[in-house]
Order: sequence, then C-alpha cells, then structure tokens
Amino acid sequence: MNPPLLEVNLDLEFRPLQYSAERLQFFGRENSKWLTQAPTLDGDSVACFATSGGKGLLTLGPESLQLKSTEGVSFARLRPGWMALVKSVQDVFEIPVCTQVSMSYFNQIPIVDLRSFRNYLNICFEMPSPLAERIEFFRTEFTYKFPFGDVHLWVQPDWEEKFENYCIQLSIEARAADPVAAPQLEGVLQKMHEGIKEVFHQVLSRDYISRLPQ
Repeated sequence: MNPPLLEVNLDLEFRPLQYSAERLQFFGRENSKWLTQAPTLDGDSVACFATSGGKGLLTLGPESLQLKSTEGVSFARLRPGWMALVKSVQDVFEIPVCTQVSMSYFNQIPIVDLRSFRNYLNICFEMPSPLAERIEFFRTEFTYKFPFGDVHLWVQPDWEEKFENYCIQLSIEARAADPVAAPQLEGVLQKMHEGIKEVFHQVLSRDYISRLPQ
C-alpha cells in the first residue's frame, strides 16, 4: 500500500520586501545544493526555484515565501533542505518575523466505493435514517485547537481519473495563531507537523494506519 501523502506546502508571510537582482543571485548561489533556477512565474511572484530533483518548488513573492513538495514525504524528511532554505531567506533578505505561518498536507486515499469510506475514517455522522440512506458522502470541515494555533481538516470524496476509482481527499492545514520570530520558527513548524500527524491518526482508522508503510 502506498502512503496517501501527495503534497506538502509551507507558507510564510512577512513585511513587504524589495528584492534586488544581486541578492537573488547570491541566494541562488548560496543554496545551489538545494535549488536549481526555474523560470519566474507570472503574477505577483518575484522568483521561483525548483527543489528536490524537480519534485519541489520555492516561490518568493513581495510578502511571502512558499515551499511545495510532491515527494510524498512529510516535514520530518523535508526538514534539512527546507530549514536551510528558510533560514537562508531570512538571513539574505533580512526577515526577522513571519506575520503568518501555515503548513498543509494533502492526502488522497483510494476506496472501492463511496460508502466504504466508513472503513477508513473514525468520523461518524448522526442524521435521520431517510437522509442517511440517500447520502453516500459529503464534504465536511473540522477545526482542532492546539497551543500554537489551529489545525483545520477538510474531508471530501472525489473520482480519481488516473486509477479510475473513488478516493477520499484529506487536506490538513496547521496555522500559527501569532507572528513567529525567526529563531522560533523551526520549533513552531515542528509543533505544526506533530499537530497534523495527531489529527491524521485521530481521523483515520487504526486498521488503515497499521497497513501503511512504517
């Protein structure tokens, strides 16, 4: 059984910056171990770099930094490269505080049919019998409170065209409640990862989790 994790995103927001070509070039050279230059995106982005052998992306905007990975691994495995890049951005572009911090995981779990979702989730919905018989699945949302902030969970069904079967889409996003100073950022991100992991284990059945690669 393949792990269900498809995508991890880290989003940092900060005060507006003025990027210079010299600093961007310096940043690219200093992080050549992790980055390859990619074309600048259309829109508000300033620069875009490919990471992780083409399975990741670092995007710099006037007030934001986004890291994206489609390697199928969590922050625990991404931490060395991601934290090196984040700390470099903070140092090179002089960012002492992130005004907003969020980390999100997108999971997709194949299922036989929509009614079989009960075999995978611990979530139970109470509703009148006539309604329960007509509804197979519906999009729902939950918010979990943690000391660092909130973890938001979205669950919804979908049809996976590639494999021609139904699936459960599970999106989990952790958000910091307050601005985060540069020295505290790694610790906050670790707590976010742990919060996402806790929600993942609470929502999915033990039977399903036990069958995942450990």
